Amino acid sequence: MRSITIRKIWSRAAGEDEPANQGGASIIIFALMVPLLFGALALALDFGKLAYERQDLSNALDAAALAGAGSLPNDPAAAQSAAISYANTNDPQANPTITFRCLVASTGTAKTVAAGQVPNVCDPGTTSGAKCNETLCSIPCIPAGTHTCNTIIVTASKDVPFAFAPVIGVNTGNTGSLVSVACKGSCGSQIPNPMDVVMVADRTGSMSTADRNAMVAGIKSTLQTMTKEQQYVALGTIGRSATSPGSCITSPSSNETTGPWLPVPFSNNYTNNPATPGAVPPLNTSSTLVGGLNCLNSSSTGTYLAAPLKSAARYALGLTPNNLGSLPVRSTPARKAIILETDGEPNETTISGSSTSLSNSNDIGNSNGTTACNNLKDVATNAKNQGLLIITVAFGGANSATCATGGDYVRNVLAAASSPKAAGVPSTASNDCSTAALRTTENADGDYFFCAATGAEMGPIFASAINAISTNSRLIRLPE
Repeated sequence: MRSITIRKIWSRAAGEDEPANQGGASIIIFALMVPLLFGALALALDFGKLAYERQDLSNALDAAALAGAGSLPNDPAAAQSAAISYANTNDPQANPTITFRCLVASTGTAKTVAAGQVPNVCDPGTTSGAKCNETLCSIPCIPAGTHTCNTIIVTASKDVPFAFAPVIGVNTGNTGSLVSVACKGSCGSQIPNPMDVVMVADRTGSMSTADRNAMVAGIKSTLQTMTKEQQYVALGTIGRSATSPGSCITSPSSNETTGPWLPVPFSNNYTNNPATPGAVPPLNTSSTLVGGLNCLNSSSTGTYLAAPLKSAARYALGLTPNNLGSLPVRSTPARKAIILETDGEPNETTISGSSTSLSNSNDIGNSNGTTACNNLKDVATNAKNQGLLIITVAFGGANSATCATGGDYVRNVLAAASSPKAAGVPSTASNDCSTAALRTTENADGDYFFCAATGAEMGPIFASAINAISTNSRLIRLPE
């Protein structure tokens, strides 16, 4: 009352006339403003809810994309199922659309698909429709037949019912279309994660010169998809290399029981810098690794299985001195892996004092084929127990050969020796790889056992094996 009285006195002193209907007008204005104020408050509250639901849907789609990418590139149906399941679990109102892409490296400023990335990283069948920036290229990919996609896109939007805004006639809002993209493996870049990889290649007499040369070419092309500063690569051979090799570090030994199984130490200089960012790096012909591949000649000795794997495992783990201490330290610990390729049944000489334990350096050999195969599985188990990833490749006759007359198939033994594809889910040889279709099925089942019939098939397999080591999935932004 005091403030009103003072205003009236002041107004009269100033000679103002007090409108007779001032109080009534204020009430009318206030009455008109009330719905607007409530409408604004309602919109504010419901827009806050809409923002929350949009973020919730975005989180659900991120989880869905990552879940789906885990099954790529080998099982797109499982990828789609997992993505939809995760989206609905995290947001029951989500109704996502699933599409796929093949994400590969770009040539850089030219903004075209880098050579060697298709089909080694993924295979959409054609590069038509690719969208590239200076780093990545995204290619439309429909998984069917031999086409493989490494990237999943999960898209969804949803209507959000409003709680307060209906008082002003606004019943719902929409999150708008949200997109999450996840990729598995190298995802278009040179493979970035640290690795110590020992490749063990069979070069015994049963490998034809053409197949051996094609295998070497495949290993070389695989090196060109790797990052030399992060992936250190050593080379082992079946059979042994000479103790005094002369000009060729991989010269074959004439004796089955002498000479190293791993003639080439870890290398971090197998490629030179590319001519332009994103281009395929040329091989460094001065590298010991590349030189060893260039002169990888046939060996006349028998096919040993457990011995080269044990040697590779001890070397990778540092139980046998290696040269990793002389190479630059990487930012995170390297994943250690062995890729073992062989083309036939064991043909070994019995070596006294053989042991499958990695704790001693005793060599292994047994003329009994069944024992030789069991030794391979035992060495592999010991290696896997120490954290090594084992990838095996059955080439040619290894797919049909048996360890001994009436014994297990070598392909089954190699599959058992490889790492499980998931906890409690072993790698398996699901068929005999006798046709191209069967080999495609075997090599696309997501485990660590592969098969090949010709040397020409070895290149993509080695590249797939390296990508299999890099199993992480991550969210990614596609080129526009």
